[in-house]
Amino acid sequence: MNQPDHTPARLALAPVLRLWRQHSQAVVGVLLFALALALRLYRLGAQSLWLDEGGTWAEVTGKGWAALLADLFSPNAAYPLYHLLLKGWVALAGDSEWALRFPSALAGAAAVAASYLAALELGAMQGRPRGSRLLALGATPAPLLLATAPFALWQAQDAKVYSLLLLCAALLGWALLRALRSAAARDWLVLLVVALASIFVHRLALLAICAAMLALVLAWPFPRDRLGGRWMLLAGALLGAAAAVFGTVRAVGVESRGGSGHIPAGPLAGLWLSFAHFALDRGDIGGWLGLPLLAWALPALALTLVGLVLLARDSWRGDRAAIAITCLFAAPLLLFAAALSLVRLFESRYVTVAFPAWAMLLAYPLGYAARRAPGRAAAVAALRPRLPLLLPGSAYAAVLLVNAAVLLQPEHGLFSGAPVKEQWRDGIAAIAARAHPDDLLILHPYYVEPLWRYYAPRVTPDPLPQPVRFNVLGQGDCMRQRVPVECYRREYEKDFDAAARGHTRMLMLIAPEHARTIDPPKTLAELRAAWEQLPAEQRQRVDPPSRPDKYGVLGLRFQYASNQRTWPCGGDVFVGVEVMCASFPSRYQQKGAAAIPQPAVPLDAVFGGEIGLRGYSITPLGGRLRPGGRLPITLFWAAATPPTRDYTMFLHLCRDCDAPPLAQDDRRPLDGYYPAGQTSTWHVGDPLHDERSIALPAALPPGRYTLLLGVYPAGNPAEEARLPVRSAGQVIGGTRLVLGQVDVGE
Repeated sequence: MNQPDHTPARLALAPVLRLWRQHSQAVVGVLLFALALALRLYRLGAQSLWLDEGGTWAEVTGKGWAALLADLFSPNAAYPLYHLLLKGWVALAGDSEWALRFPSALAGAAAVAASYLAALELGAMQGRPRGSRLLALGATPAPLLLATAPFALWQAQDAKVYSLLLLCAALLGWALLRALRSAAARDWLVLLVVALASIFVHRLALLAICAAMLALVLAWPFPRDRLGGRWMLLAGALLGAAAAVFGTVRAVGVESRGGSGHIPAGPLAGLWLSFAHFALDRGDIGGWLGLPLLAWALPALALTLVGLVLLARDSWRGDRAAIAITCLFAAPLLLFAAALSLVRLFESRYVTVAFPAWAMLLAYPLGYAARRAPGRAAAVAALRPRLPLLLPGSAYAAVLLVNAAVLLQPEHGLFSGAPVKEQWRDGIAAIAARAHPDDLLILHPYYVEPLWRYYAPRVTPDPLPQPVRFNVLGQGDCMRQRVPVECYRREYEKDFDAAARGHTRMLMLIAPEHARTIDPPKTLAELRAAWEQLPAEQRQRVDPPSRPDKYGVLGLRFQYASNQRTWPCGGDVFVGVEVMCASFPSRYQQKGAAAIPQPAVPLDAVFGGEIGLRGYSITPLGGRLRPGGRLPITLFWAAATPPTRDYTMFLHLCRDCDAPPLAQDDRRPLDGYYPAGQTSTWHVGDPLHDERSIALPAALPPGRYTLLLGVYPAGNPAEEARLPVRSAGQVIGGTRLVLGQVDVGE
């Protein structure tokens, strides 16, 4: 007689095995939800907020509860319930990037659980016993795809409504399949509640609701139709479809003014782009590992085509589940394509409602093959592979591998560690690293201000200058002109002159792709014509344009600063965001001696007999210096003799000035940009002002510090290469000029 196995391992696993046997479906569902949530929480706050997320933050923090409640019934509010829920969450958890995105991550994980419930209903409708472990495992392919899909993960790590919309679409699919299977009154009520709630989440849920209504018409589950309910439902579906198309056209038309990633596309191109985004998210993986984009999309394309064929066949045979999945996938896409025939602007987020059905479509060939494959005992006895399951199974595994590749690909993958969203955090930090209180700071386009208000107090303890926005560029009147660029120039020039008057430097934070929606860039022909009109001397220094303008009318002041009677002084380029700097040789629109900027502390020092220092000005942001903030200082130069080479200037902050500096700034004047940034071009006596900013460590103790200045040949920072300084003031080691003392507060 066999004795029971009482080994420690067996005893330890017994509760787990018993839980699996008794609650296999619940266990699988919890595991899928946990996997989905873990993936969605990974690096959730790592990426900067982008423009649309900044708009979400502004909406939920700038509006009161009464206004958000009123939006529930406003025809102009596209997704009011999301903002209402997010406002409640922000009141509890704060408004960090992580907190703003967490509701989307949670909704995305819940959508995976809802997809699993829908797959269970599908399996039950296909004849698998309810409650069986086979049904639990057979229902995993679709939710596993949804859990790992880059498209769904992108929405789940975005402080926007679309992950919640994805949950609504998944719940609608589950409720529809359950109602078709059971025909119970409570299940029809659940379907109705989900549909109504979805409309308040996003008006685009109408696309999925119309698809569900069409599925009910085609799969009519009721035994009788005495009152013409089927035809009334069809009429409702058609009316809803017309409303959905109109709403989509309106949404695209309104949001396209913000330039939030729209692509010009017609109906056919829109269908292809929808598939490309579903399979590969933003499609940036093309060319990685030497593989074209189509090669990466091939596994998903194969499963999509096979799934459509199988669904069409089963739908033709009257399979209600197949009809439901086909309608939930195809109808929203076709309605969106109809909208694209009216407004040719594609945005992948608008077809989110079709994504859960697409995941079920990809998994459909696996379920079909599993039903046709031989049983395990017969397969083993015959020593032959289960060929009906091998091909779709291989394609399915390839889709999962592609999902991982898309997420981890260098530079563009959401999980690669690279910046893939607009880097507003870094761009505003770069502005904070440069800013002086008297700078003219420009935000462009004007509607990016929420990102400034969000990040400016987070990247520095210093109060930054109040930015200027040129709203006139967004009025759109010039678009009706024959030469819109010149119209824009005339319209905004007076506003710019008023804002810039008296300033010596201007900084601009620009999002080029968004700015072009209100400030159209010049064409290549226009740029070439402008270049040909330059004096011959300038044409020799500036290469002829070889590509269209990127920045528009306002950006031309920075892009071609030397042609605009300003000095370029550097900038930074980030994903979707750029910082640009231009310095005025004299105070803008001022004349005479008063127009030449003068130092607050005059000095007379000469470095190496060539570089003369006229003095300096220290202008703390907010009136005082703070640990973790910046020390803004302007150096005023004039060449004593023609400089023989280019030089770099260093500023050191110290207490014990024989020890390494506690903070420093080593840069060429105006970041080395031609012409003023290259000392070899300086003329004797010509005044020049050089704005700099020293980063003060956050751990810097409050107190008084000494500020030193020195000069060395560009590219050679060795101590022995430093230029000797001649000055009536204090000099340390013959090469370091003591500018003075500065106080750092608490």
